[in-house]
Amino acid sequence: MTEQKSWRARLTGALPATRESRIIAVNALIGSMGTGMFLAGSALYFTRFAGLSEIQLGMGLAIAGVVGLATTVPMGMLADRFGPRNVILVVCLWRAVGYLAYLRVEGFAEFVVTASLLYIMDRAGQPLNQALVGRLITGSERNRTMGFIRSLRNLGFTVGFSLAGIALTTGSKAAFQWLFIGNAFSFLVVFALVWLLPKVGPAVPKDTTEGEHPKAVVPPIRDWRFVAATAANGVLFLHDAILITVLPLWVAEHTRSPIWMITVLITTNTVITVLGQVRMTRHIDSLASATRATTWSSVLLLFACVAFAASGWSDTSGWAVVTLMTALLLLTFGELLHSASSWEISFALSPEAAQGRYLAFFNVGFSAAEIAGPVVVLWLLSRTGPGGWLIIAVCFPLSAALSWLGTRQKPVSQAAGPGPGAEPVPATSGP
Repeated sequence: MTEQKSWRARLTGALPATRESRIIAVNALIGSMGTGMFLAGSALYFTRFAGLSEIQLGMGLAIAGVVGLATTVPMGMLADRFGPRNVILVVCLWRAVGYLAYLRVEGFAEFVVTASLLYIMDRAGQPLNQALVGRLITGSERNRTMGFIRSLRNLGFTVGFSLAGIALTTGSKAAFQWLFIGNAFSFLVVFALVWLLPKVGPAVPKDTTEGEHPKAVVPPIRDWRFVAATAANGVLFLHDAILITVLPLWVAEHTRSPIWMITVLITTNTVITVLGQVRMTRHIDSLASATRATTWSSVLLLFACVAFAASGWSDTSGWAVVTLMTALLLLTFGELLHSASSWEISFALSPEAAQGRYLAFFNVGFSAAEIAGPVVVLWLLSRTGPGGWLIIAVCFPLSAALSWLGTRQKPVSQAAGPGPGAEPVPATSGP
């Protein structure tokens, strides 16, 4: 009986602690499964059945990406005004309709309009979810929930890609269209689950008394500490671009490693992320601990780049495999550590009354790295070869130093997130 209780306790301890955090985590899994299905087949669908060339597809996505980037902060302002839960409900319906609208796209102009309207909501999804976590969950469980979100998103993408692979073997237009329909349906499921969460109203400052007007919130662009932290984390987020875009091309074109090593590396990263991201949040529960974690992540990312450089200088496939796996492990643990520290930093530096717009602004750094990162890194490596990794390596500790400048003197009174002992935001009655 004792062993059974111990097993149940371990299982319970491995799950999100609150009802709200469990719902948000499940949403991440469902939404990423749908997105994974869509991403696996979207490029082929648009070029085969929607009348787009590869160049037009790339240009259209670039235009849509800029539109999404420009509207991220306004979407965060809407979250502050109407509450993140209400805005997410609208976003879910918008995305469901938008992905179905893709099925009617014929030609470049229709694609650009549809993609741009969708990217407004797609780019807002991450900061809106983080703002929802910040309003509903407090203390150490807040960062832990973000860890579950990231772990389950990686798992969901893997499942979604696998399901898409089954459909894509037929090569028929109908099979591709079902991937779009499945993605749209996933957002309807997410909508239903978000509806079950408590309502949270507009954020208001806590340091005002009755009859007093709340203090004006400084826009994030005018908060130099927050701008510094955002810029630094944008550079540190290059680990995503390296993993998703750069790594496969580097292995295939610049090393003597067998091509199947790409699958091994990506799978290893996914497994470690799913199993390790939540654990990585355990000791990051304050601005000081997050700042230290950022520093350590930059060191790991630096050595990962050195290992990548060594893989390009290797003359044997065996040594290339060893150095690539070493680089991947360093990159993965640096990625996990930085992700956990970035959540805590963005929460801690965001004023509570403007958490939505501050988190949205912080996410601009990630979006910029996602858009420009692959181009910059691939261009550098194409010009300099393995030596380019050493240039990239230096950028990580420099960015950690910039992040430290932005976090070291932040007054405690301005830290946004409620502390471990703080009360959660009151929720109005109703679903």
